[in-house]
Amino acid sequence: MMAANKKFPLAVSVLLRVLILAVALLSSVGVWKNLRDYPRTEDAEVRANVAGIAPQVSGSIVRILVTDNQDVKTGDLLFELDSRPYEAEAAKAKARLELVRLEVAALRDEIMATEASLAEKIAKSEYATSHSDRVDQLLQGQFISPDRAQKAKSEAAVAAAAVIEGEAAIERAKNRLGEFEGRNTRIEEAEAALRDAELRLSYCQVFSPCDGTVADLQIAPGAYAKEGEEIFSVVDTRAWFVLANFRETDISRLRPGQSVKVYLMADRRDPIEGIVEGVSKAVFPSGDPSRASVGGEGVFSKVDPTFDFIQLAQRFPVRIYLQDKSRDSLRMGGRAAVVVDTLSDLNTSGLRELGEIESQ
Repeated sequence: MMAANKKFPLAVSVLLRVLILAVALLSSVGVWKNLRDYPRTEDAEVRANVAGIAPQVSGSIVRILVTDNQDVKTGDLLFELDSRPYEAEAAKAKARLELVRLEVAALRDEIMATEASLAEKIAKSEYATSHSDRVDQLLQGQFISPDRAQKAKSEAAVAAAAVIEGEAAIERAKNRLGEFEGRNTRIEEAEAALRDAELRLSYCQVFSPCDGTVADLQIAPGAYAKEGEEIFSVVDTRAWFVLANFRETDISRLRPGQSVKVYLMADRRDPIEGIVEGVSKAVFPSGDPSRASVGGEGVFSKVDPTFDFIQLAQRFPVRIYLQDKSRDSLRMGGRAAVVVDTLSDLNTSGLRELGEIESQ
């Protein structure tokens, strides 16, 4: 009886061990399948498109109409530069255009006068040639002296040369006029200079290129703004993204349009719905060539260390479009964790919406 009682606890112990191992195995398979179907990462950052605000001309800032962290709309006036130097350039270009127009009118009058003079020279040349022919006939009948005939020929040659000179004068005048295919290049050049001056004058007012929020505004009126040098930024709030770095072993299952749940570190309790926009095709290679100086040891491959010869998986950024743009917790540079649902239907309408936003 006591031997039977000893065998019973042993059987129960074996059964419990088998059950525990089975539960652990099933749990491991469930976890593996969950990680496979729902790849995730906490290496993610909130991003948005940013427009660097830089003047296209240089000048002193005379007025700033926004403050840091202020929301702006497309076309809102941000700041103004001192426009007086550019107003003077525009006035000078406008006066130059009027002067060129007067010069063109004078050249046209000169061409008309030259053409009239040429007509007179042609008439004189025709008369001198006809007179020379008549004198030649008289010379053959010995009614006049050879000197008189020679004089008539010389006068005809001088008249013909005057015609050639008159034609050349007309060509020179037309070249100075600058007419080409029905257009006057002198006037077009002056008009282009005026448009350029007026355009540079318009650049003294800087407008917002998109809907967004002013960021890093640290200037005041009186500061000098250089052409092409960014002085603050506007964060485009029409579209928010998350750049999530996934291991290369996971990205083969990611497709544009898949649903994503994004957990912001600033608000982990309420996830944001997102859409996979795309997976990066390249990152900076870890084994890039070294940059040795000329005459040194040459160019060698740089080998990054691994842990006990274990090859580490590279990470590639996955761009995720956030469908809810109204969250106050959305800030560029904020950290996040993402979970991609690889079993979800592809959301092509969300990608079309993003394309329309970015094309505006």
